Amino acid sequence: MFKNRSFVAGLGVGIIAGAILLQLMQIGDESQQNLSAGFKEREPKLYTQAEMDAKLAEERANAIKEADKAGQPASEKPEATPAAETSKPPSDEDMKEVTVEKPSAEEKPVLKRQVRITGGMNLTDTADLLAGQKLISDKEAFIKAMNKKTVRAGYFIFEGNPKVEEIIRILTSQPLTKSEFDSKMKN
Repeated sequence: MFKNRSFVAGLGVGIIAGAILLQLMQIGDESQQNLSAGFKEREPKLYTQAEMDAKLAEERANAIKEADKAGQPASEKPEATPAAETSKPPSDEDMKEVTVEKPSAEEKPVLKRQVRITGGMNLTDTADLLAGQKLISDKEAFIKAMNKKTVRAGYFIFEGNPKVEEIIRILTSQPLTKSEFDSKMKN
């Protein structure tokens, strides 16, 4: 019937295969955008130590009011039970300031600050987090210094009052694992 029947059949199959691949690429791109948008929306809020203390004080006050309304005796108030501890969001352990005694001749306490950089945080979010921990004072200068460097997501510990160069070195190095992080914070 046609002279170039195999050519026309191959052309038709090629067009169909191209259309299917185009649809698959569009579906994949759309689902990736949905995933990344969903990740940003559901990412846990990271609190500074001051914010966490204020939230805990507020929760304790609310629990005491509820206990008084319910007529519980003072010995059964929620502040004496571990239930107030379980109401903390999981990210409260990600940012703490801990004063640790370091064995030395002067017996000076060393301030350890822990920071957790989560996946999806950009440089501005990281600068805000570090400024909240009082590690940096000028966010814009930090962002300029970090412009071509990548921040690794993970757990980091800062001892004392490090300089910006030291902070950058720590943030661009290998982060600590959760177990390493916990063991260093206990020491």
